[in-house]
Amino acid sequence: MPCTLSGLVEPAPSWGESWRTAEHIAVNYIHYRISAFGQNYHLNLTLDSGFIAPFYTVTILGVPGGDNVTDFATDGEEEEEEEDTELRHCFYKGHVNAQAEHAAVISLCAGLVSFYARAGIFSDVQSLSSSLVGDALLSSESGSAGAGPSNDSSGDSGPHRRSKRFLSYPRFVEVMLVADSKMVEHHGSNLQHYILTLMSIVSSIYKDPSIGNLINIVIVKLVIINNELEGPVISFNAQTTLKNFCIWQQSQNILDDNHHSHHDTAILITRQDICRARDKCDTLGLAELGTVCDPYRSCSISEDNGLSTAFTIAHELGHVFNMPHDDSNKCKEDGVKIQQHVMAPTLNYNTNPWMWSKCSRKYITEFLDTGYGECLLDEPVSRPYGLSQQLPGRIYNVNKQCELIFGPGTQVCPYMVSGASVLWCTSPEGAQQGCRTQHMPWADGTDCSPGKHCKHGLCIAKEQDATPVEGAWGVWSPFGTCSRTCGGGIKIAVRECNRPVPRNGGMYCVGRRMKFRSCNSEPCSKQKKDFREEQCAAFDGRHFNINGLPPNVRWVPKYSGILMKDRCKLFCRVAGSTAYYQLRDRVIDGTPCGPDTNDICVQGLCRQAGCDHVLNSKARRDKCGVCGGDNSSCKTVAGTFNIVRYGYNEVVRIPSGATNIDVRQHSYSGKPEDDNYLAISNSRGEFLLNGEFVVSMFKREIKVGNAVIEYSGSDHVIERINCTERIEEEITVQVLSVGNLYNPDVRYSFNRERSISLTVHTLLSLYQQCSSTCAGGFQRRVVVCQDENGYPANSCEDRSRPSEQRSCESGPCPQWIYGNWGECTKPCGGGIKTRLVVCQRPNGERFNDLSCEIHDKPPDREQCNTQPCPSSPQWSTDPWSSVRS
Repeated sequence: MPCTLSGLVEPAPSWGESWRTAEHIAVNYIHYRISAFGQNYHLNLTLDSGFIAPFYTVTILGVPGGDNVTDFATDGEEEEEEEDTELRHCFYKGHVNAQAEHAAVISLCAGLVSFYARAGIFSDVQSLSSSLVGDALLSSESGSAGAGPSNDSSGDSGPHRRSKRFLSYPRFVEVMLVADSKMVEHHGSNLQHYILTLMSIVSSIYKDPSIGNLINIVIVKLVIINNELEGPVISFNAQTTLKNFCIWQQSQNILDDNHHSHHDTAILITRQDICRARDKCDTLGLAELGTVCDPYRSCSISEDNGLSTAFTIAHELGHVFNMPHDDSNKCKEDGVKIQQHVMAPTLNYNTNPWMWSKCSRKYITEFLDTGYGECLLDEPVSRPYGLSQQLPGRIYNVNKQCELIFGPGTQVCPYMVSGASVLWCTSPEGAQQGCRTQHMPWADGTDCSPGKHCKHGLCIAKEQDATPVEGAWGVWSPFGTCSRTCGGGIKIAVRECNRPVPRNGGMYCVGRRMKFRSCNSEPCSKQKKDFREEQCAAFDGRHFNINGLPPNVRWVPKYSGILMKDRCKLFCRVAGSTAYYQLRDRVIDGTPCGPDTNDICVQGLCRQAGCDHVLNSKARRDKCGVCGGDNSSCKTVAGTFNIVRYGYNEVVRIPSGATNIDVRQHSYSGKPEDDNYLAISNSRGEFLLNGEFVVSMFKREIKVGNAVIEYSGSDHVIERINCTERIEEEITVQVLSVGNLYNPDVRYSFNRERSISLTVHTLLSLYQQCSSTCAGGFQRRVVVCQDENGYPANSCEDRSRPSEQRSCESGPCPQWIYGNWGECTKPCGGGIKTRLVVCQRPNGERFNDLSCEIHDKPPDREQCNTQPCPSSPQWSTDPWSSVRS
């Protein structure tokens, strides 16, 4: 539906002028007046193209339309052109004179055309012939046990990175876009502008506050493949194409993250009909889960099918950010209807692909908070351009939208032009041959009836752009319940970006969104199970349909062989077997990161903690196992054993209470096979390791009470048994000699308690916060009686007990102070007078009203001069006075 230009408020080019001149590139503010549908619209526009990087370039591979590239780029070189900088200045944003609610974004390179967007839900969209995206087939989305982590993105960006954990921090996703030869053939000279239009939509989707993070999409490079031999091998097979593209894109990247041409992720846009299988070609895209900072696997493919390709690109990039489908088991909540948004597997009546579900927000936030997005922290060099939310419905009218999907000559179906929910198009031969659809809505901003345009699948009235509202943090929530009842738990407080929620393109909040506090730090009783053991035992009897597992399977913790970055995931081993599986993405907060450290897991990350079970504490155990001790309560025992006799030979008995056990058997020949093997038995003579002449070649963990003894396996030149923890049961180390009976070479050491047992009062916590914010109050700390090994005792002297409480000086409480009443606003008929009322201390220090008793606040205004005013003025007379002569 046409619009006509009827006048200009400020200088701007006419329709016949070219926008590709240096004079107009410098124009930052433009005004238009448009006459359409019998109404006048005033457009106030600002230059806006921040999704294009300052050093954005276009690389062309192969001769356009040619069969031979040697005349164009020889010796393996490729022709690289600098981006047409004038195209950067196509994109403007602004508002229209009407009701303020919707943003307007304009492209001026193909005539004055615009598009409008923001919140809303479209309806009557049904995807029968095409799936929005394919599954992230290369990693598991199952909620059941798996043989390893659900993703393997290292997220390691080097030691120069600062930690940005649990912060909302600006992220910059530097993108390389690749368009194949089929895209060149279909779009011709409009290809670059079309792709940037798609990415402006993607950029706006990632700016929606429902994502819960500040994500900036930045295009650093566009690669146009004229000759398919110059690019990756692209076929109907989606998985093979993704694999080929991921390998190929590595050759186009510069690994230095600070280089202006480095990309964090690569996106292939193709006109090839990609398929999951030969007879299942409903797939529009494919990506691998959680790979955004992995230079070898951070890539995705999307099939072009018109402007709705932007939804596919946003969806696939969501997989790269570790987001599952909205209908996956990971997103299910009891009693909560599944939200279908950007990560919906298909478009249907209930899908809103412009916003993100709570599940998507949860997974991208956890992904970034646990350190997998560190490569996104570098801001592109010099960003002189603002952010863009280009909207395509005015860039491409409804007939052009049909051509983008079905080819030249197609137009909007004349029989189905009402509404905006589903775009129906004719065939190139005309409407008499019938109409067809891909079940996609009209693009946002498309004129749909006089005075109305499409927005999110609905035909609504055009309204004025509202001023952007920057997001601001709300108040911190109270700290929640403690994650543990003993042994050092964690309380969490959070805040939301909701005072206000960002709107109309305003920035999402930046800063800390979560804070932590230690709680219940007193030691657990010796009878209580290890905390990680409890979490594994909760899955006893659940076999997750894994072949070979009995219905009464028992799960125990798996420690050895787990990557450092995965220590806060719950890996459990099948009891009596070496098979292990990841049963949860993260352990409960407060779980020790491992048996050899005091550090604890918090929200899936290993955080520093002391032996006092307090977060960020530097308290450490001495060699005797005493928290904060001075190494005086134990002595080191060391020795060797090299006597050979066939069978089991006792090397040393290690008593209960021993710590830092280290036993090593050195091979006489320098090879693992020396016919001597370490073994362990308990005080009852039962073998815990390598008994009954059966030897384990591989790593094992042996539980002795709550301590874990690690065994290297026999397939080592130096066979080793070690344990840093205190054991609560006597064990016997033996050596099994068989075969040629070569002399063993066993060397051992451990620390044992001295004969005199000491008990002391121990401070388990520092003084807590004052109980009152003013007028005194007190502080508390935890004091317990412990022996020299850090375990509870009851023989401490009361006179030596440190104080548990002290008073704190918090200053006098603020009070309400008020001034004199001001003048009344009216002389009669009921006016108002006011006075200043503030909450402050006697020294004049002011506080907010909540610091004083709000119910006792004196009034700061009251009525005055309430007498009625006379209805109308009139003369009055006094009695005549007497005449005086």
